[in-house]
Amino acid sequence: MRSRFDAFGKNVLRDTLDVVGPTETQVEVITASQTMDIWYVPDPARAALRAELGLLGELAAEACQFELFHDTPGPAELRGCVRKQLHWHHELERREGGAVPFPRLRVLSSGRPATVLDAFGFAPVPGCPGLYRAAPGWRVDIVAIAELPRTRGTLLLRLLGARAVLRDAIREVAALPKDAWERSIALPWLVRLRFETPAEPAARTAEDAEEEEIVTEVQQWFEQLQQSIRDEARREALQEGLKEGLKEGQIQALATQFEKKLGRTLSEAERPVLAERFDRLGLSRLDDVRLELAADALAAWLADPAAR
Repeated sequence: MRSRFDAFGKNVLRDTLDVVGPTETQVEVITASQTMDIWYVPDPARAALRAELGLLGELAAEACQFELFHDTPGPAELRGCVRKQLHWHHELERREGGAVPFPRLRVLSSGRPATVLDAFGFAPVPGCPGLYRAAPGWRVDIVAIAELPRTRGTLLLRLLGARAVLRDAIREVAALPKDAWERSIALPWLVRLRFETPAEPAARTAEDAEEEEIVTEVQQWFEQLQQSIRDEARREALQEGLKEGLKEGQIQALATQFEKKLGRTLSEAERPVLAERFDRLGLSRLDDVRLELAADALAAWLADPAAR
């Protein structure tokens, strides 16, 4: 992989596809001593779940090889992908001992690889902005991530993009509900970006600097997320404390009223009984008992384990 963003994209893609079928990364193509980014086989039992993945679910409807490029690939990179596709098909037939379907290749490119599209005769897929397809016999598709529409159905794919596309996708992930499945997949890898070692200052390009700003934004978002979690925990603790304080005050007031009715202080055994019946019977019932019963009957009620 060429950079930490390549690794980030591959990990997000793998974890998403793994939800709907067996997924392998860095699969060795023995004939060529090369590795595919991802080899994926759909699980028929999880077709309904796959439909929830939007465009990525559509791309994952059949067994396919995924190759991810954070930097837009050129002709040489595409030839390398096709070489792996051909050798992998040979390897699959060797393993099966006979003919197997030719695997589809999906190339995910952060930008629009104009040279590749023109040189190899890719055509846009009608109704699918950003998706290009070679002649049917090649079984090769290219996804230009920068051209995908900004919808939730393309969000995970756009998270594999670069620069402005990646920045916008991260912001959209951050704005999703806390229980959104996209967050559960992307968040661990976004957090890990904070710890990846950037390029040496002398070797950094303008694009490196821009993507370093993205990592800084991820850092700030993560810190805000942590703070919101801490704030929410404190609010819950405060609310619970207020509830407990109110309860204690009500029990103490009841104890004082019971003591006035009894003409004596409550014993050490009677105080926990009063608290237990406050929880079990409620304030209204205890008020009724205090008002209706004479002192002796009230003492007997406190002493009776079966009292209501």
